[in-house]
Amino acid sequence: MESTGNIQQFTNPQIIEKIQYFIDTNKGDVGRLYHILEHFKQNKPLYQSDKNYLESKLSVSFEIIDEKKPNDNPVLSKIQLLISAETGDPGRLQHIYDMIYQNKPLYHSDQVYLESKLNEQDPPENIVTKLEYSKNRYSAPKETVFEAKPPAKPQIQKLRGSMPKDWSPPESNSNELTGIYEKIKTEEELLAEKKKEHDQLQLQRSKLSQLILNRKDYEKQVLLEKTLLESQIKEEHLSIQNQTKLSEQIISQKAELEQVKSERNELMKKISVDKEKIAKDLEFQKKQLLQTKLEQEEIDKQIKNEQIQLAKMAEEQKSNLLKQSKLAHEINEKQGYLEKTKKEYEDIVSQVNIEKSKLVECEKLKKLIASQEKDLVKAQKERLKINQIISKEKENIAKKTKEEQAKLKQQSILAKQLASEKKNLEKIKLERKKVEEKIKKLKPAKKTRASSKKAKAKPANSEPKIAKSTENTDST
Repeated sequence: MESTGNIQQFTNPQIIEKIQYFIDTNKGDVGRLYHILEHFKQNKPLYQSDKNYLESKLSVSFEIIDEKKPNDNPVLSKIQLLISAETGDPGRLQHIYDMIYQNKPLYHSDQVYLESKLNEQDPPENIVTKLEYSKNRYSAPKETVFEAKPPAKPQIQKLRGSMPKDWSPPESNSNELTGIYEKIKTEEELLAEKKKEHDQLQLQRSKLSQLILNRKDYEKQVLLEKTLLESQIKEEHLSIQNQTKLSEQIISQKAELEQVKSERNELMKKISVDKEKIAKDLEFQKKQLLQTKLEQEEIDKQIKNEQIQLAKMAEEQKSNLLKQSKLAHEINEKQGYLEKTKKEYEDIVSQVNIEKSKLVECEKLKKLIASQEKDLVKAQKERLKINQIISKEKENIAKKTKEEQAKLKQQSILAKQLASEKKNLEKIKLERKKVEEKIKKLKPAKKTRASSKKAKAKPANSEPKIAKSTENTDST
């Protein structure tokens, strides 16, 4: 990159790539960079502030140029081949390519470096590349001119001295001479190659010395540019700090203004509310004053009317007092008579009260007697009912006792029958045992059959007795 003093030219795609790089690496304000990127994509003009911001990010002032067709210079194609073949420093070759493409002059060191790389690509025995630049070194490099050297002619060495006529060298010597000639040729070729190598070494040494000098010049220029850039960066940092301080002050002042505005609005609201309240209070007080005035007028009227009435009442009371004084004398006279009558009346009342108390006690006794008579009647009725129930229960008990006695008689009869049947069964068992013993003693089969028939006939006679006993139990 060049220093900020010069103006760098960029095409629209190049500047878009650089902005995209800043966005991807998150260098700077991403939102602002997106805004600038959209302007370039839509071919819109930039604001001066956005341009200054982008120049600060690129650390170079720039201008946008229209994208042109690629130059037909063959040197550019050769430099591109060198970059793709990775022969040499690709960064330096790209810088040289950009300078030639933009029709800008090359440094002498870059020119020597390019010539050396092109000579390495094309051997110096056949092709010599020449880059011709204008005298002021601000024009584009001209096309390369390739000059082919003519092939070296074989040198024929002549022998010193002359030989007589009709002299012919011997055959053996001719073979030796041809061998010597060949050796001489090979030695001469070797010498020529060594000379060429020596010349090339000298050229390379001179190029090295030039490269070293150019490098030193370039380093000096780089140092100068670094110092300039550092000074500019410091100035930019100072300006940014000042701007940040100013922006912070502005933000704080804005916040204070907003607070003051909010406080003023609140005060205005409070004042308006207070005004409304005061207006309402004034209206209410006015209404109250009017009401009080009306009430005072009515009260004054009432007071006047009452005063008139009081005057009339006073006159009437005076006349009434005179009448009452007369009546009081009459009442005092009658009070003595009334006191006497009161005493007599009190005596009569005490006697009447005594008689009333006696009558009350008599009535209480009558009520007690009537209630006791009612209780007696109820008790008699209940006693009659109980007697009837007892008589009925006695009859039922007598019937039940009779039935139970009959049942007991039947049960006793049945018990006797069961006892007799048990005895009969025991007898039958004994007889059966005896019969079985007899059957065992009798050997002939006929006798056994006859005895078995008799034995069967006897239990058959005993079975009706058992059946009769069961019938008797069922009847009971």
